[in-house]
Amino acid sequence: MEMVSETTAQRILRNAEHLMASNGIASTSVRQITDASEANVASVNYYFGSKSELLLELLKDRFSQLDAELLARVNAVEKNAAGARPKVRDLTAAYFDALAHLGFNSETGQLDPFILLIQRAAAEQEEVLEKAQDFSAPGLSKLMSLLAESIPENQGQDIEIKTLLRLMFTTSVAAMPTMNAERKNDMQFSAVRDFLFAGVEAYLMRIAGKT
Repeated sequence: MEMVSETTAQRILRNAEHLMASNGIASTSVRQITDASEANVASVNYYFGSKSELLLELLKDRFSQLDAELLARVNAVEKNAAGARPKVRDLTAAYFDALAHLGFNSETGQLDPFILLIQRAAAEQEEVLEKAQDFSAPGLSKLMSLLAESIPENQGQDIEIKTLLRLMFTTSVAAMPTMNAERKNDMQFSAVRDFLFAGVEAYLMRIAGKT
């Protein structure tokens, strides 16, 4: 089978992710990225417009991968519910497991640079991170809809459900580096899923006015 070689833009994205995740976004220069990619220093501007736009493109691409994984898992939860309303616990697990699937190398169990990059972006480039997340994407929008349906007499608390998704995302990402030492230990992952579910359940109850 013939190997398809990377384009210059793909090499830049791959090396930018590793360098920014390891060294920080502000500490990574355009020249470092292009040198690692064996590309001209002007190539970042040529392909992406700026370093900030390069980061945005990189995050959008990764969030798109995450959304595809999330949609597959949420669809599976819905199918297993066999016409009943999917359980919040199962939806929460689908979200966490989709992020963990992308966040860890399946062979080594080591943390993927994507997770470290998100943490860097949250600390240094919060506006870019916010722009990269598309709540209208198929996976996220379906998850939001199903979570909203779990609220009795739901009257469309879209803003509050978006806040919940942000909290789920932040909590999951914050927990993942501590799991790295355990090399994706199943017991540790189950504990974090349970912790996340407890928070989601409490939040939904608050929206429903039961707390």
